[in-house]
Amino acid sequence: MRVDLVFEGGGVLGIGFVGAYEAFYENKFQIIRAAGTSAGSVIAALICAGFTPQELREELENTDFTMFLKSPPFGNIPIIGKVLSLIFSKGLYDGNIISTWIDSILKKKGIRVFGDLYINGECPLKVVAADITNRKLLILPDDIRFYGKDPKNLAICKAVQMSCTIPFFFTPVRILNDDYVSYIVDGGLISTFPIWIFEKTAKPLRPVIGVKIKDDESFTKQGKNNVLSYAYDLITAAINKDELTYVSSKDLVRIITIDNPDHLKSTDFKLSKKQIENLYYSGYLATNKYLAEFRLNKYIKEFML
Repeated sequence: MRVDLVFEGGGVLGIGFVGAYEAFYENKFQIIRAAGTSAGSVIAALICAGFTPQELREELENTDFTMFLKSPPFGNIPIIGKVLSLIFSKGLYDGNIISTWIDSILKKKGIRVFGDLYINGECPLKVVAADITNRKLLILPDDIRFYGKDPKNLAICKAVQMSCTIPFFFTPVRILNDDYVSYIVDGGLISTFPIWIFEKTAKPLRPVIGVKIKDDESFTKQGKNNVLSYAYDLITAAINKDELTYVSSKDLVRIITIDNPDHLKSTDFKLSKKQIENLYYSGYLATNKYLAEFRLNKYIKEFML
């Protein structure tokens, strides 16, 4: 069966999406287009690049996620390093490590720019980011033309970096304009779950299925009212806001929700192998359960007629 997939943001929790992809693969679903925000953009890019679930699982096993905690130039200065990083680099950790990592993986398939993915004049991959300078949602590669650049020449790894740039956690991507700089960050600030992205026509071309991570309770809801808990909840409320509030109730039948078994935060990059495995299988099991109950005739009646 041919489908389009949309993945939610979720930082390191996106490991669960790889397990979901394996379930789609085993159930003979052919993914034609994929889109995502933040961690969702990572899995969407790698699916469109032609990686199999087994190949992605091997990448997970060989990735040291603590590498994403690399400090920018000022970060290693004792005591005041993190403060200086926030002031001068606008992030605690160097966001460029994201593009370096994604680029190293894509090279294994001989893919670098969005133009490498085009089929019949259309790009199957959509990545969501946010231009906070112009207060604008970006759907990449299409919207890179607003900065005078050719969408086909945009590096996929750079678009994914833009989408994954959690504000204040990672340093933002800067795009130079004639007289100012645009700061590009995590698309979750505007749309963390862009389930709407492929629905430009009244009747979808094929089933569109969304995959998201189940939200845990915020720190302040747990009674943790210190300033750090408040600050964390403030940022995550913006990035991980519940967009299902704006989705009609019937649309819930096409959304797969993955449990977060160890109640990890999206920035918990110091993962154990067991935690990685738990996230992976949580995605696999949730998707298998959904697909076992999926009926194309019912989907067509609900969404495509």
